[in-house]
Amino acid sequence: MNPSPFSHPALRRGARVLLAGTALALAAGCAATGPAAPHAAMVPSAAVPTWSVTARSADLPPGVYQSAYSARTQRLYATSAVGRPPVKESRLLAIDPVSLRVVASVVPALQAGRTDGQVQAVYGLTVDDARSQIWTTNTRSGSVAVYRQADLSLVKQFPDDATPHARDVLVDDAHHRAYVSSPASNLIHVFDSATLQPLPGITLTGAGEAPKPMSLALDAGHQRLYAVSLNTAEVFAIDTATGRQAARYAVPGVQGASGIAVDSQTQRIYVAAQKSGDLTVLDARDGRVLQHLATGAGALNVAFDPVHRLAYVANRGAGTVTVVDEHGTLQAQVNTGSAPNHIALDPQGTAWVTVKKSKDDPRGDRLVRIEARR
Repeated sequence: MNPSPFSHPALRRGARVLLAGTALALAAGCAATGPAAPHAAMVPSAAVPTWSVTARSADLPPGVYQSAYSARTQRLYATSAVGRPPVKESRLLAIDPVSLRVVASVVPALQAGRTDGQVQAVYGLTVDDARSQIWTTNTRSGSVAVYRQADLSLVKQFPDDATPHARDVLVDDAHHRAYVSSPASNLIHVFDSATLQPLPGITLTGAGEAPKPMSLALDAGHQRLYAVSLNTAEVFAIDTATGRQAARYAVPGVQGASGIAVDSQTQRIYVAAQKSGDLTVLDARDGRVLQHLATGAGALNVAFDPVHRLAYVANRGAGTVTVVDEHGTLQAQVNTGSAPNHIALDPQGTAWVTVKKSKDDPRGDRLVRIEARR
């Protein structure tokens, strides 16, 4: 296990302290906009917080999007892409989690068939530690790519439009599958992570209009992949053993559902919604709403830490990360500034937040490390 980053001299000199505390006021204008289930609490519990958090940050290259931690290499990997097409500036980064320094980076290859200099810009990513690889989504070209963890060299670039508007990617090592979401369709794209070949996709069937899947979450222990739909406020459960949709749950009272996480121990699903700025907790077994609480404007993504049993919500509009425990008690509101975009976790329960630069905040494009302590 790595030594604590907070004891490392380079980190103490180079990282900026953002916040240390527990019960902080929620950002203004963050109330949910729709009714919730009658038994669901609309605000975090008023109980006294039992955790404190420390947050530190370091600058990253422009246009950061997502990150993922590799237990095998003990490195954090991140993606960045700048601007609209033609996107000419993009990098895949390897970051030392102790010093928070970028130790390696690579620029994706030029997109074949284009003459305007656009590269295969990387946006979403996940690690496949069983094969020492990194999967990335190339949203602009509708594709995915696989890189080696060791040197960030390209293993395979899939054809353009293989996954239109590819967003998130997850690898299920037990079944040798890589899953890719696309809000451009109601399809979860599937690849064989061992042979790197495309497989038949999984069509999501909702109650009405075709769903647009955003984030993905994997509960490997219960053989379930979860996807959340942006336009229909639904959660879809996929049986990873059969590759078929197993359940569909409505998420009442939310708008713009985009983030999802799962707690395998209690079988709870966490859903973050952008437009309503809230977090909803569902029972993964029957879809019952267990909790519903306001977090902050633009609640884009959520991650659940099974070590400390805390949920982290990235409120992109509010410039904060909300930390709540499994009982719905507010533990901290971390002011990240700018636009927190994505949250990754490592095996020790440390949260890694990629913060994009907004036009009103010059402090953007950075990595924020959040550690919870009692």
